Amino acid sequence: MAASLMAVARQILTGWLAGELSPFLSGRIETEQYRYGLDTCENFIPTIEGPLVKRSGFAMIREADPTSTWLTAFRRLVTQEYVVEWGEEKARFYTNGGRIETEPGVAYEITTPYAAADAPTLSLQQSFDRQYIAHGDYAPGALRRDGAALFTIETLELKNGPFADPNGDESVTVYASSASGTATLTANSALFDAGMVGSPVMLEAIDFGDIVSWASGMKDIAIGDKCYNEDKVYQAATAGNTGDTQPTHSEGSYYDGANSNDVLNDTGPYGVKWTYLHDRFGVGTITAVASGTSATVSVTRRMPDGVVGSGNATWRWRLGAFNAFHGWPHLNVLHAGRLIYLKGYDIVGSVVGDYGGGRVNFATFSNLGRLAPDLAFRRQIATEDAPIWVAKDRQLIVGTPTRELAIGPVNAAAALSGENIEAQDQSSYGSEAVAPVQLGTETIFVQRGGKRLRAADFDFARDRYDAADLTAAAKHIGGSAGFIQLAFQREPEAMIYAVSGDGHIAAHPKSRLEIKGFGRFVLGGGARVLSAVSIAADDGRTEELWVLVQREDGSGATVKEVWKQEPLRQLGTAQEEQFFVDGGVRIAASAGQTEFTGLDHLANQDVAVLAAGGVVPGQSVDGNGVLTLPATSVPGDRAFTVIVGLPFTATAVGLRPNIQLRGGQSSQGVKQRLVYLTLRLLETMGIKVGTPDPDDPLEPIIDREADDFMDEPIPLKTGDYGGEVDADFDRDGRPRWVSDDPVAAVVTASILKMEVDEKDV
Repeated sequence: MAASLMAVARQILTGWLAGELSPFLSGRIETEQYRYGLDTCENFIPTIEGPLVKRSGFAMIREADPTSTWLTAFRRLVTQEYVVEWGEEKARFYTNGGRIETEPGVAYEITTPYAAADAPTLSLQQSFDRQYIAHGDYAPGALRRDGAALFTIETLELKNGPFADPNGDESVTVYASSASGTATLTANSALFDAGMVGSPVMLEAIDFGDIVSWASGMKDIAIGDKCYNEDKVYQAATAGNTGDTQPTHSEGSYYDGANSNDVLNDTGPYGVKWTYLHDRFGVGTITAVASGTSATVSVTRRMPDGVVGSGNATWRWRLGAFNAFHGWPHLNVLHAGRLIYLKGYDIVGSVVGDYGGGRVNFATFSNLGRLAPDLAFRRQIATEDAPIWVAKDRQLIVGTPTRELAIGPVNAAAALSGENIEAQDQSSYGSEAVAPVQLGTETIFVQRGGKRLRAADFDFARDRYDAADLTAAAKHIGGSAGFIQLAFQREPEAMIYAVSGDGHIAAHPKSRLEIKGFGRFVLGGGARVLSAVSIAADDGRTEELWVLVQREDGSGATVKEVWKQEPLRQLGTAQEEQFFVDGGVRIAASAGQTEFTGLDHLANQDVAVLAAGGVVPGQSVDGNGVLTLPATSVPGDRAFTVIVGLPFTATAVGLRPNIQLRGGQSSQGVKQRLVYLTLRLLETMGIKVGTPDPDDPLEPIIDREADDFMDEPIPLKTGDYGGEVDADFDRDGRPRWVSDDPVAAVVTASILKMEVDEKDV
């Protein structure tokens, strides 16, 4: 048999900003995604400039409460942000790189009403020292910061409502036993439930009965006489004839005239002093429920005479919209100067600017009994499914299981109000009940099904929000369980982090480019990410990713821990400060120190160690949490830094090469062999190359050079470094490079040297 003719072909790849691609794109060689994509991008970040950068490790902060399920952020100031760890009816707090403690090792902890299982669905809205909380199973509340290390959970006082729809069945009536103070409400049908305690109720008189309308010039008014004007009832405090000034006040007593004779005719005197009694409706707060037909109320707005007594039962009544019986709002947002709640299909806005101090005002009428645009409102959203998330932009953006809506004023020139509000469809992708995040001009949300991320951004040309699919080329990146939480980071790199229910994090560098790339964070030690959140670092200029993880410790027990990712390594950072371990600890060591204690969370586990900038292989922590290093691995003449933690591996696997052969043909599908792989590196150590087969050997491509000092760690290298690849002839040809030492790796280009069987072309 004649020997095959072998041709040498070369390909240079200069960027991987498309990140890890879906297997469905493995044949789309004509696309830009294929040109800049990878088969695998694990623990590397595909930066928007093109290079692959090994992600930083995570430092161990503290063991979490065993019941904890979720992390959220409390954003007071960019120099004072907190991570909140939610457990079973409890919360803990972290800031400035550590946990708040009452004494060393003892977590500062507050009691909350929230079950740990409900923490992922808390709707949070920040306003300086108060974070408003909504959840359908709990009364509206807030997490209040009372000091740098002092927090309180409070239940909000809901004033003047909000109220549900008015009763429309004239056969169902209610009356009050008294007009003020404590009153008993009696209904002729079962209306009341113990779950309504604390909720408001409104009774409205059907009419004013025998009370006459006020008019100018009414004669012989006696003290105690009553009249009504503009739906308000007044009682005469003086006798005489009425003047010509209508009574409109809603408190106190005022004359309706000068209480003097008419100058021209010398008749009179005209002017009666009228005391305000009540409006057409009264309000009370239910304090106890005796039965379905009887409830006790504390009257907060005097009941009209027309609803007091069994002979004045009225069918015009309204119960509170928010209570334990009818349900609580499940979402909240601050927008247009209001605290806005969403409950089912209802959108309820507070009085403009009146939601501070632990109280929220839902008054729909002024002191004069009049409507005004800045008063509270309640409206229904016309859509098939109730909202499951809300975000504020130029309008409110609302997600439902079947579509996305924008809620804003009908008249854009006027403020949002109960009479100037509408909901308009924007897209019909549908959403998951995962709180969105906002970065730049975009609102990032999880599409229904949990596998795709979309970015809603306003398109002025189309006059609507357009929701681009960020995961169009990586629909697999959410894993089998899909995304359960989103986090964002502005500095030092704009990043979106999406926690998968499988326990990894999909990382996406935010960019306006058409190509959207993702890498996966798979944590060391088998740790699964349960929750992640990003907050500002204590310098106020950069941001940190914090994670709640679950893993097995050295004894086989399941533990939960809170970790914080170290900053992304910047070029020029000291080699000794590389932090590429998980659950890691940074230790300041003295000259010659070889024993390091207090590593209890790493007991009985193999660890990765960097000592004075050099890798110390084959190390483990004993059962007492002690690490002992060989004396030859530490400097004896100076202080140094030791970084120890769980090892993780960064792996990149390229796509099948698409090399143009002689005659313009593609190398795709041709028998070929990768024989040499060169990587262009920036400040990198300990990287290896090989084939995608995990059973094939990997070749280290960085060795100690002649001018490197023998008694110092191999320095970080910049330049082109390569190695032979022990590959078989096949139709694959994909390269793999791996960084499994606790050191930096930045790859800016790869150069493949291939042998191609021309007989197969």
